[in-house]
Amino acid sequence: MGQQPPQAIIDAARASQAKWKIPASVSLAQWALESGWGKFDLGCFNYFGIKAACDARGVPLVPYVNKRTREVSKAGKDYWITAPFRKFASATEAFDEHGKLLATKGAYARARTALPDPDRFADALTGVYATDPKYGASLRAIMKGSDLYRFNVGAA
Repeated sequence: MGQQPPQAIIDAARASQAKWKIPASVSLAQWALESGWGKFDLGCFNYFGIKAACDARGVPLVPYVNKRTREVSKAGKDYWITAPFRKFASATEAFDEHGKLLATKGAYARARTALPDPDRFADALTGVYATDPKYGASLRAIMKGSDLYRFNVGAA
């Protein structure tokens, strides 16, 4: 079995699933992938790389921190940008906002049609949540390798 998240992270993912219906296994896999198993959180509990919402002038509307990030173009080429990322007060707040984002934003409507299947949902996030064309496959590999499915609310 692969790495395991700390109990506080598991609890935050399960609470988010109970509220927003996004499988904890997917949230935990995204946490692992985006933060290097919790090693990188942008200094503000932002384990998911959630960018800050901005007004029409590009001014962030929420607490934020500017960070350099790798993006992938439609042609598959890597490039780097500096962007404002959300600041969170706790892991619980970050997982809650992550769940809300996936459960309510129109950009993820198509992905939500794959629910409650965590594998299909992970695949449907490719090209929408992240620009990496292998994003869903990476999430599924983490979920399987660390048996994150057992943390889904209602899992046996």
